[in-house]
Amino acid sequence: MLDWIDVLNEQATWTSGEDTVRWLSGILNRRVSPTPSAVEHFQETLNLMRRQLSALHFGEEPDLASIDMQLGNLRLELSSPGQRPGGVLLPSFRARLEGASDDDLIACIGQTLLLEFARFLGEQLDSPQTAKIARCEGLYREAGANRISPCPDFPADIELKWRREIPALVEAGLDSSPDLLRCADFFVARARGKFCSDECRFRTFQIAKQLADPGYLAEKQKRYRQRRK
Repeated sequence: MLDWIDVLNEQATWTSGEDTVRWLSGILNRRVSPTPSAVEHFQETLNLMRRQLSALHFGEEPDLASIDMQLGNLRLELSSPGQRPGGVLLPSFRARLEGASDDDLIACIGQTLLLEFARFLGEQLDSPQTAKIARCEGLYREAGANRISPCPDFPADIELKWRREIPALVEAGLDSSPDLLRCADFFVARARGKFCSDECRFRTFQIAKQLADPGYLAEKQKRYRQRRK
């Protein structure tokens, strides 16, 4: 079943509308061809959610009016569990699929994800002590990166706030440089949980050591070659 957190994490791997279409084709096991405007609207919906999640994290007022306006245009349905509108498994309480086209399908998916996110946001506003969503504190390099956010069209000023939470970036003066990116994956916050995976934690440790000691990697490789000998 599609989950809004998982889809936001998938979005961070897309660099174009074609990537979005490939992802949608993959979850449906068939080739889909939504129009560019439908794909763009879907991406805008995900970015709206990402912005509000950021506002919540930084103690700012979420843009409830924008979410409420979109929710006001939805037609909803409650269906039997396991039914797959258009071939995708969505929650039983979801946006109604309004037609048979691929544009209708991607719209239904985006609207349902927004509905699920709005439910989460409402719970956070009603009960601030409930489980929150954390963002991974991992770092990585991406060849040819020309923006500080892994997600296209995400506001740089908001991403800069996320990046300034990472001491290694700030101390190295790279908080506004695309030479290093912050992992965009979200997960349910847990005690001492700073990374989305062990791989991300290990890679970040290596990068932090290199930033603190530029000769660290060369020395490590030298010791490795000596052990091999």
